Amino acid sequence: MVNPAPPSAAEEMKMIVIPDLLSPSQAGMIAATLENGQYCDGNATAGNAGAELKRNLELAPDATRKQLGEQVLQTVRAHGEIASTAFPANFSFPMFSRYDEGMYYDFHTDAAIMNMGTQNPVRTDLSCTIFLKDPESYDGGELIVESSGGRRQIKLPAGHAALYSTSDLHRVETVTRGVRLAAVFWIQSHVRDPAQRTILIQLNQLCRHLHERGLPKAERDLASRTVHDLLRMWAA
Repeated sequence: MVNPAPPSAAEEMKMIVIPDLLSPSQAGMIAATLENGQYCDGNATAGNAGAELKRNLELAPDATRKQLGEQVLQTVRAHGEIASTAFPANFSFPMFSRYDEGMYYDFHTDAAIMNMGTQNPVRTDLSCTIFLKDPESYDGGELIVESSGGRRQIKLPAGHAALYSTSDLHRVETVTRGVRLAAVFWIQSHVRDPAQRTILIQLNQLCRHLHERGLPKAERDLASRTVHDLLRMWAA
């Protein structure tokens, strides 16, 4: 008997688009609040990326950021697709970025651990960018992610989100008109290995398809049991 090969790098997790992670009204309310927010130079969180790679603004760590961040996390924690694709163990507190005309963030990878040295460190397995303004309101500002499966460039409607591996190189293209606003946070997954996460994501998709097609309960139960057995085996 030949043992099956493990998933290749190309089969590891690709970017996942999550429609309406925030509702249009939630995204609109946050964007309106951010228009009058107090901002800091984004280079304060550039880490070892180098100041020349990053030119943007980030919402100051004040009461406004605390209020908006808690609203975002409350919604994210209750979202079924986040649970079934990220298998979250912990979340970083959201950051809110602003890109005016001429601003950008060149190719980089994010820090491996957020809040290092604090009581709430987060290993950054996954990054999540929530777009807060509709794409017609600004030019440029596309999110580009380079993964083993190739390059993906997106610019999503307000409230839609992109979930991708933090280790993937990614950038924000230069904004040439208007203002780009986004919420960004990081997820520590119960399943650290991206290839294992991909298998679980595919099995969860299979469970949904079996349910939608009305197949016998015994088959649906077997697929669901397999997901949970593997999650118990792989969870950290």
